[in-house]
Amino acid sequence: MKRFILLFACCLTHLGAAAQPTAPTAYDPARRYEVAQLQGDFAYLRRALEEVHPGLYWYTPKDSLDRAFARTAAALTHPMTEPEYWQLLQTLVGRVHCGHTRVQHSAAYKAWFRRQPYPYLPFTVAVRQDRLFIAENQSTAPELQSGTELLAIDGHPTAEVLPRLRSLISADGYGTGFQDKELEAGFFDSYYWSFYEAKPTYPLLVRDSTGQQRQLTPLPKPAKPKPLAPMPAPLTAEQNRTRRLDRLRSVRYPAELPATAILRIREFSYDELEDFKAFHRQLFAELAKRRTKQLILDLRGNVGGNQEISVDLMKYLLKSKFVLSKSALSPVLLPYFSQPDSTKANYFNPASVKRLPDGTISFVNPDLGLQQPYRGRYFRGKVVVLVDGGTFSAASNFTASLRAQRRITVIGQETGGAEAGCNGGTISELELPATHLVLQLPHFRIRSACPNPELGRGVRPDIEVVPTPRQVATRTDAILSQLPRLVH
Repeated sequence: MKRFILLFACCLTHLGAAAQPTAPTAYDPARRYEVAQLQGDFAYLRRALEEVHPGLYWYTPKDSLDRAFARTAAALTHPMTEPEYWQLLQTLVGRVHCGHTRVQHSAAYKAWFRRQPYPYLPFTVAVRQDRLFIAENQSTAPELQSGTELLAIDGHPTAEVLPRLRSLISADGYGTGFQDKELEAGFFDSYYWSFYEAKPTYPLLVRDSTGQQRQLTPLPKPAKPKPLAPMPAPLTAEQNRTRRLDRLRSVRYPAELPATAILRIREFSYDELEDFKAFHRQLFAELAKRRTKQLILDLRGNVGGNQEISVDLMKYLLKSKFVLSKSALSPVLLPYFSQPDSTKANYFNPASVKRLPDGTISFVNPDLGLQQPYRGRYFRGKVVVLVDGGTFSAASNFTASLRAQRRITVIGQETGGAEAGCNGGTISELELPATHLVLQLPHFRIRSACPNPELGRGVRPDIEVVPTPRQVATRTDAILSQLPRLVH
């Protein structure tokens, strides 16, 4: 599943659903939608959330969300452009505190935006304790060093800027790690332009390492001409597949850590279940052959995917019956917008839900409920899991459920996904009738195996390691660079 800027892999499966007509083929930045159109789309969005969303009040009480709906409705008093309306709706939807619930721009707007020659902010950022710091200096100003604190951008205090930008990024619960990870990933300026004017240059107020404040107006470094290189030979389908799988997961045996394996999984890719199963079989056979005593599972930046991959991995890590997700419930048997024609965008498979004896409505999926481990393949060594704010959805659910059923050590930063679970399962994308904005809407409230999760928080590490802005800029791995000390 793709959102406007970053790839998001949601729990389990994905279903695209559209509300009404096809969006116009060209976006007009001067167009303003009439109040009646805005009100109609708002009513459509509110109905979808209130009738279908499985965890609408998981983190936000109903009376608080009702007031947010009322404030949004009261703001619809004048015509708006698509960006203005998107900002209003996404800020509202962000109050649900669900990382799988978001408003996306129309397809026409996204196609138009990609063609715009917008200036960029000549730096990347690191967010630390609700403050902004320079990570990588991409300007001609040598004073703008990694670790320099940003106090204001174009006269706007960063104490104002950061909460505004966070409000546009949907995230689970009350933590900000997932939002900050996205801002650090190079998309700070894209969100900045949603609130502030895009300019060729931006005056900055900064504070350096000595505590001195100064004004700077850094210029972007001129682009270096790229030498023409011969076109590489096209890869075969098998070579492309191998390269894709190698990007998804890898394993190495570091010389500085005897009897240790480091397994890196970047995504539980939906399309690669059987490949992951084969990889797991080979991996754990190799671990047994090598008499590996410690497995370090690196899930940093893993935004989730297919939970059946998580279950398969857990079958090697737990020696008795276990649970990855103890339930996945929906408020409705069938969403009101669904139709039986599988060729249509808003098709919803009625076989994916069932009513349980107690009257609740459950997702039908093999990764739910009690699971059996693989007999004779249990990994008896120490297990360490590396996480950060980018560990989300199925990856954070895996971490929470594994720690609930086996002694492990979690190192890094609080996960972006909630310890309690997530809203996911099946994801619909509803196109609003007038503006063609798209509401991404999960259908099931999925609970992890954690018996007493901390409401609104991610999985907190046993050993916290926070990269410095300089490490972010130079891509120095703050954990792996000191791993022998951390795991012994």
